[in-house]
Amino acid sequence: MRRFFGLRGRMPGSLVLGLTWIMMPGAVFAQAVAADPRGACAAKNRYGSATVDHFTFASYSSDAGGCLEAMSGGKVVFRRTVDNFESFTFGQPANEEHGFPAIANGTDVTGRGHPDMIVSLFTGGAHCCTSHFVFEMEPELRLLAELNDAHDDLAHFERDAKDRRYNYITADWTFAYWPTCFACSPSEVVVLRWADDAKGGGFHLALDKMQKPAPGAATWNEDLAATRKVVSQGDLNGIGRTLWQIVLDLIYTGHADLAWKFVDELGPKAQEKPLPSLGDFCGLLKQSAYWPDLEPSLENVPPACAAAGPAAKK
Repeated sequence: MRRFFGLRGRMPGSLVLGLTWIMMPGAVFAQAVAADPRGACAAKNRYGSATVDHFTFASYSSDAGGCLEAMSGGKVVFRRTVDNFESFTFGQPANEEHGFPAIANGTDVTGRGHPDMIVSLFTGGAHCCTSHFVFEMEPELRLLAELNDAHDDLAHFERDAKDRRYNYITADWTFAYWPTCFACSPSEVVVLRWADDAKGGGFHLALDKMQKPAPGAATWNEDLAATRKVVSQGDLNGIGRTLWQIVLDLIYTGHADLAWKFVDELGPKAQEKPLPSLGDFCGLLKQSAYWPDLEPSLENVPPACAAAGPAAKK
């Protein structure tokens, strides 16, 4: 189901950090420390730090932007500066309001058998942008992943109750501001997990952790009735919260066949302009950072969806 977040507002125009979304393979960055020509990393600007093992992570803030450094033996072994910036924070503190657990610095959140460090970045601005860095500290410092959570400031790690491995809970906001306003757009909670070497390393969708029972007849009929009302009114704002939110839910929770059926039962009027079509929806879905993991799980994809190319939001 749709997740409503403690949202902080609009996407900033430029983010120097150059974030990737997910599935960034591990790479050693300790040998490539960028210069700091603007002085954002100056000691006078330091406002936070955390030490794990023999590494000290420090955060800085200045008029020039923000800076994240990792030091070992008195030497800087990692540095990243950002322009659009509000804060770096270290580790994962407990969030009692939302029930998120505290995770101690050095906890192995990937299952690779090495201590990790979580660093979060918030850029400021409305509806955006939160990101998490996952560093591995043995046998050498590695930035394993940069997880761009976009509008989700509730993204977090949590331990699976069954296998005791860590999952990363975030959201797919590919459809933000589609088809009209932000509050009108569909979104989906997603569960990520560090993949084994067979996938090249990185955080990938854990679709088995996202599966839910198929909707019962009563829920199905209620959803159809609510969506038909929106369609009859030609409600472009309401169609994202009904039809396309339901379709997105079904696809991500293991019921793509029911997603296509739901669209079919509404008939062609549900896709007549100015309402968006299934092709419009699928064109955006194929832009999702999670599409490479999601696509193999889809069967009997309708031609209108299969033929849709990645499309830009209007």
